[in-house]
Amino acid sequence: MYANRITTDAYRSASSKIDTVIIPVGSLEAHGHHCPLGTDNLIPERLCQDIESRLRDRVMIVPPVNYGYTPVLDQFPGSVSIPAETLIALYTEIGRAFVKWGAKNVVFMNGHGGNTPLLRVACDRIAASGGTAAAISWWATYSKEILGICSTQGHAGEDETSLVLAIDAALVDPKGTRSHMKKAFMTPIAGPGERAAFYPEAVNGDPSRASAEKGERLFAMILEKNLEYIERIRRGDLTDDIL
Repeated sequence: MYANRITTDAYRSASSKIDTVIIPVGSLEAHGHHCPLGTDNLIPERLCQDIESRLRDRVMIVPPVNYGYTPVLDQFPGSVSIPAETLIALYTEIGRAFVKWGAKNVVFMNGHGGNTPLLRVACDRIAASGGTAAAISWWATYSKEILGICSTQGHAGEDETSLVLAIDAALVDPKGTRSHMKKAFMTPIAGPGERAAFYPEAVNGDPSRASAEKGERLFAMILEKNLEYIERIRRGDLTDDIL
């Protein structure tokens, strides 16, 4: 169910039966010279569409936050970076509002790495208001499974480009494809030369290995994992054994 498609009275009725709200979050930023600026928004939007197609009125999908924290890419044309403090407050207040209106669980469906530490803080603050909050960052949460489909991962790399190709191949400009097979040796790490080292062309990884077929396989895998994780959150199964 989509919150922005129903009335306030319908929301009141639905909130007595729906315990989980999903908030897509992303960023507007350069993704190499081949993927669209909105890559980090398009992917969470598709992930939420897939979830809604299976769970229907068992979850509430709410409007997205389509700008993120991306200082390392903010000198590439079209990139917009919002201050961390602003986004922490925004994520927190959105989550708290839905807890106020009856949600027990708030799940951020995150498409952008720069948002991850901010979502950690927001989840803590939402929890202090009485809700359970979690952030699913598809490339990190399901990295092991992704590497069973793709040979590499990276910003605008093989996995992310494959997902965009599966959404709409016309959004990818193959003439702009460049590879950069370097990544930070540890995270977090930042310094005056970070952009040149990590993202000289706003990409790391090898997008030339991407395909729509890999993207469809990734979406299918991520959907099943998302459904599993959302169900675990709903039933309060929040831990795994330490092996």
